[in-house]
Amino acid sequence: MIYIAYQNKKFRSQIEYIFDLILSIYEIEYKTVDYSQLSSLKNSVLIISYGKERPNLTFKYHIHIYESTLFGNNYLKPESMPERPLKRYNNLPIIYQGIKGIENHIKHSDNSIETDIDIIASSFFMLSRYEEVVLDKKDEFGCFPAKESLAYQENFLDRPIVNEYIELLWNWIDSFHLGYRRKSLWGDKDFSVCLTHDVDILKKYRFYPPLRKMASLLLKYRNAKKSFAAAIDYLKAKIGKDPYDKFGYIMDSEDKYHFRSSFYFMANGDSELDANYKIGEKKVIDLIGKIEKRGNEVGLHLSFDSYNNLEKAESEKVRLDKIVKEKYGSRVHYLRWIPETWRIQEKIGLLYDTTLTFADHAGFRCGICLPYKPYDVIENQRFDIWELPLIVMEASFQELSHWSFSPNQGYEEIVKYIETVKKFNGLFVILWHNSRLDELQFPGWAQTYRKTMEYIAQQNVFNDTGKGIINYWKNKNVQGKVVN
Repeated sequence: MIYIAYQNKKFRSQIEYIFDLILSIYEIEYKTVDYSQLSSLKNSVLIISYGKERPNLTFKYHIHIYESTLFGNNYLKPESMPERPLKRYNNLPIIYQGIKGIENHIKHSDNSIETDIDIIASSFFMLSRYEEVVLDKKDEFGCFPAKESLAYQENFLDRPIVNEYIELLWNWIDSFHLGYRRKSLWGDKDFSVCLTHDVDILKKYRFYPPLRKMASLLLKYRNAKKSFAAAIDYLKAKIGKDPYDKFGYIMDSEDKYHFRSSFYFMANGDSELDANYKIGEKKVIDLIGKIEKRGNEVGLHLSFDSYNNLEKAESEKVRLDKIVKEKYGSRVHYLRWIPETWRIQEKIGLLYDTTLTFADHAGFRCGICLPYKPYDVIENQRFDIWELPLIVMEASFQELSHWSFSPNQGYEEIVKYIETVKKFNGLFVILWHNSRLDELQFPGWAQTYRKTMEYIAQQNVFNDTGKGIINYWKNKNVQGKVVN
């Protein structure tokens, strides 16, 4: 057993939260104590202490992490934000540095390690989305912009930095050769993949032909070919199948590799940006039935205005509950999210959220590529809802991107993120809308989707729906904490 000792009793909840998360991933039994109890543990094998001062005691093996200033008088104030530019250790960004500076950040001897890399405060900063609580920064949708994030500004948004901190602590533990063994997180698989689809729109065309678009293509852009193609596309939709009706195609493509995925349906939002269908319509209920019958999950796509509105979110869940009987997860439309959203989702009884990446920038907004329960910074307690951090949304590489990737470039970026997740034995969550498989509107991107499925299928990968991932994680993830 490992003993965890911390000096800062005032922030006990935050400190224990991070240690519990990390050591439950290791599946190592441990017990937490405060500094006053350390004198009775001199014969214990390994002590990990965390505080501004190192305990003045000798242990068989000892790791001391010097605490930074995050958990102090300026907590929840802008003054508590990390000092920039960040220091680096072997190119690893140190979000918070312990108050006792150590040359080269780590001092290592035969049976002890001292470090000023405060992996506890740094991990808490990312996992709780601390900066989004503290900083008053909003984009046009009322959400925190990617460019305001520390990860973007310090160029590590494409890195799961919390996973890197977790590996760093493991390397310190393992350096003592005490016989601790880590279990694979996904059985005999290298990593996990959760495929997801937001159902924003069922039909590309409602009643009338796209006359305005056709006229614009013809008159403004002098493109008769595209104007004609839009007219043909409309006629085909009226005679046969709507271009956005890609559900059979998605499920067939994924069934080919024995994949299962999650589809998030809207339940009648009020904004003009919300769905163009009603959840109670027979065609929608029939579609949901077909999706579930093929082993997929149907969850809730919370509407544009529900991310900060408990009453609205609850009413949408009630509507979907009449159709979907098992517990499910959710994602918010437009990835519109603030820290309060977790609280709303938990209160209405959702199993998990999978909103958290930035709409205009793929990457690791939470700094981790594993399922985890987040922390409520305002209420000062752990949430009971799970987060499956979204890493890639295809739209981030299309018109929402600052770079407007080509389909081939988008595929290359997706592969890079998959390989990063694989390196950390993590969870890769990807979002692909049914509407964005329309070849006329998004030429080449359907092929990118097919190639992505093929690439994933070539890997030694664990796949399940969002609900399946959570159930697996809860069953296998040993909570190592020993009750006092």
